[in-house]
Amino acid sequence: MVKSNVYLVTGGAGFVGSHLVQRLLELNLGQVILLDNFNDYYSPLIKQRNVELIQTRFPSHVLDRSLIVIRGSINDVELLQMIFTKYEITHIAHLAALAGVRSSTTQTGKYMEINYAGTQNLLDLAVSHKITQFVFASTSSVYGQTDKLPFVESDSCAQPLSPYAATKRAAEMLAHVYNNIHGLNVTILRLFNVYGPRGRPDMMPFKLMRAAIDPSCIIDVFDDGEIKRDWTYVDDVVDGFISALKKPLSYEIINIGCGNPLKLSTFIEYIEHLSGKRISKRAMESHKTEPSITYCDNSKARELLGFTPKTTVREGLEKTWNWFREEYAIDDDSE
Repeated sequence: MVKSNVYLVTGGAGFVGSHLVQRLLELNLGQVILLDNFNDYYSPLIKQRNVELIQTRFPSHVLDRSLIVIRGSINDVELLQMIFTKYEITHIAHLAALAGVRSSTTQTGKYMEINYAGTQNLLDLAVSHKITQFVFASTSSVYGQTDKLPFVESDSCAQPLSPYAATKRAAEMLAHVYNNIHGLNVTILRLFNVYGPRGRPDMMPFKLMRAAIDPSCIIDVFDDGEIKRDWTYVDDVVDGFISALKKPLSYEIINIGCGNPLKLSTFIEYIEHLSGKRISKRAMESHKTEPSITYCDNSKARELLGFTPKTTVREGLEKTWNWFREEYAIDDDSE
């Protein structure tokens, strides 16, 4: 009898993680173990709501225990050992991390502990339990300020701009060691500026939508709005994760992004058009942790994973705005 797949999704209550858990359940690919520590980087109530939404949509999966929710940390080795042994994990989607580029500048040790040492704990257990596939969520932030455009995976990424980016790059390199020594299959997905429904409140799309309904919210606009970001809709990102989980490739680093950088000023205009409101702004010099552009070369993802971004920024922002209005009970006439 062939053993069914068991997916451990770390950070599964978060923005991208909860969307991935939802997709795994929709596709009935196997049992899903959602692990999250519900930390307070942003309100834990948001993550709890994400989980409750999934449980409500998939009641049969809750009843037959094909969805298990565990509150805990990737730094709790004893807990991890229990999870791997009890549930016989076959696949790992590792999204748990301490997020936030700028906040990492004042908490470097904490970021190293979670993003690097926590990843090491998972790699150790993945080897000892002979995991089929380990997919690790990294970030376009590892590219730093580079003149090589678009960003391509062969770039050395040797000059990160923030502790957050450095911890992610260090974890990527450590994963290569585990592949080299132990033969562990690891696919690293470098995510580019993910946005969509259930997005984090500290991210620019959410901030702009909040500012559209609250005139007291003022948005800092870096470099006169010339700063560019390669916004990638969450459903497209999840497509990349599903493909990566299904296809072990020994060790690969793969960009997951739309491949269409957009000026911040244009991005703001899109949201003003959707909301019918003017957003209060103030000009700011870009922070030292912020590159002037993120720009994804996704040709490797297309080739190896069959990745095809389907959602334009206009379409994705409309879906996100509709979710935001419903989630926060915003009327068309709200001020």
